[in-house]
Amino acid sequence: MFRFSRHCLRPLLIAWLSSQAAAVGQPWAPGQGPPPGLTLPSRAEAQQLEELRQTGEPKQLRERYLREAHNLLHRFWASQEQPKLLLAGDRAEGCGVKKVAHPMAYYCPPSRELAMALNLRSSVRSAKGKTDRELLLLDLAVLAHEWGHHVNRELGRGPFQGGLGLTVKQEELAADWRTGVFLGWMLNQGAINVDDFTQTANLMFEMGDYERMAAQHHGYPKDRFQALTRGLSSQLRAGQKLGEWRVDTSETFSRPLRVSAEDRQLGRRRYEVRRFEIDRDQQIATNLIGGLLGAASCVWGNQQQCIGMAAQQGKGRADGRYTARRLTLDCRTGRFDVSDDAFDPQPVARDGKGQAPVLLERDCATAQALRG
Repeated sequence: MFRFSRHCLRPLLIAWLSSQAAAVGQPWAPGQGPPPGLTLPSRAEAQQLEELRQTGEPKQLRERYLREAHNLLHRFWASQEQPKLLLAGDRAEGCGVKKVAHPMAYYCPPSRELAMALNLRSSVRSAKGKTDRELLLLDLAVLAHEWGHHVNRELGRGPFQGGLGLTVKQEELAADWRTGVFLGWMLNQGAINVDDFTQTANLMFEMGDYERMAAQHHGYPKDRFQALTRGLSSQLRAGQKLGEWRVDTSETFSRPLRVSAEDRQLGRRRYEVRRFEIDRDQQIATNLIGGLLGAASCVWGNQQQCIGMAAQQGKGRADGRYTARRLTLDCRTGRFDVSDDAFDPQPVARDGKGQAPVLLERDCATAQALRG
């Protein structure tokens, strides 16, 4: 991991922010329909990327995958200029970097360079049990985030537009939003599945800069996941089927379990669910406060040295993730219960995620009577 060098010049940052605030145009998300003359990549192109991840020869697979993903992102955003992709060991020309090495993942505007040199197993505690192929999806998410910084300059910051008060946090959330837009499109194309997305999102959660209250603070977990899911929602609709899964809300997915004779007798429905939750009761100590997703000093165009080593300051943060649970819905009483949580069965209206009311409305024949 890295933090940002003390050599970064605040006046240059302020000047660049001001110029960019005036320069950005109207945002565009592919889910809103492509601009005139633009043809989005095809479903086949998206699925080819996943096929490479699943079946590609192991030798130099990560490099081949990142280059293919880099080209797909260029097509997806219809960027006027494709940044140069730098991998570990490559020579860099901008933002004070001479050679790309772990732990670098950044976009440098002056040189139009995008670097991907993270050793994910050294950077993310939960990555240690993942296979190389599984970690490619995290690489894809990081690459999509860095591409988000590039596209923010060309197309604007979407829901995170700012005036003269534009902050690093707004820029980072806008890049998270664009990451969600791209991953939502990949879900829509059947190129990744719900578990691919939620497991990768959980790893992303561990990589951000969530504790620091500083000029380069990237945003807290809730901020960043709201940005990610807001982008995701621009591509998906409530009730949409994604293979065996269905989109219930912007932060929840469900897959119905087989209805047994006992289920019919009791008037219940059972689901496997994915729900994004933030657990503030089980905060964990961590030294990993440097934001991996986007070197802000590089994003801002600083020519000084902008990559440093991890800040050694232990902090506590809430543990947030998409949980894998079972949800049981009682159609007769309008109550629900989620496995492995701290609550007994309760009315669907008490579901803070809004998932249980959606399931009641959709799957219980008595929903109208219960509301009446």
